Amino acid sequence: MNDVLKDRPVETETVQEEVLCGGFKRMVRHRSRHRASDGEWSSWLTRDLHEGGRVAAVIAHDPARDELVLIRQYRLAAHRATGSGGLVEIVAGGVEPGEDAREAAIRELREETGLEARSLAHCFDFMPSPGITEELASVFLAEVDASALPAHAGEDEDEDIVPFAAKVDDIVAAMEEGRLHNGFLLLALNWFARRRAEGKFMT
Repeated sequence: MNDVLKDRPVETETVQEEVLCGGFKRMVRHRSRHRASDGEWSSWLTRDLHEGGRVAAVIAHDPARDELVLIRQYRLAAHRATGSGGLVEIVAGGVEPGEDAREAAIRELREETGLEARSLAHCFDFMPSPGITEELASVFLAEVDASALPAHAGEDEDEDIVPFAAKVDDIVAAMEEGRLHNGFLLLALNWFARRRAEGKFMT
C-alpha cells in the first residue's frame, strides 16, 4: 500500500513540560517543535495536552438475537454541550497498570454489563481527539449472551451505568437519525454496520 496512506513518525524536540493540573487525568503544557513537511524546523509551539492514556472499548454482539449490548452513562461534558448528559455508549474504560488492551476489554465488559465474552477479536485502534489528548483507544468485538444482562452495573460507587440490548437495525437507524453523539459508539457502529452489510455478523 502507498505510504501516503499511513501515519508517519516526525522528528520532534520538546524543551519544556509543565503539569497544569493533576486532577482525574493530568493536563500538561508542552513546548516543542518538529520537522515540517519541507524538512525545516517548525516554530516553537505551546500545546496543552490531556493525558488520556490507553483505553479499551468493546462492541458487544449477541449473534443469536442480532443485538448489540450498550450502556447508558451520565457525562457532564455531554450535558454542557448538548443538554443531554445521559449518553448511549459502548463499553469502554482505561487500561490499568499491568494489563494489556485485551485484558482491559474483558474486564470492562464484565464490570459495565455483567457479561462474559465468549470470544474477543481486535477491530481497530484510534485517537479520539489528537489535537488535545494523547488518548489511544483499542476497539474489540465480543460475542455475548444478551439475555444475561443485569438491570444495573458498574463497580465504582460514583458510576451509574445501565446496560441494555437493542436490535442492530434499530441502533443503526438511531445513528442515522442523529440521536446518538458518543464518538466511540458512532465509530464502532459504522465499523460494525459496514461489515454486517458485507454479510458478516449475521444470525
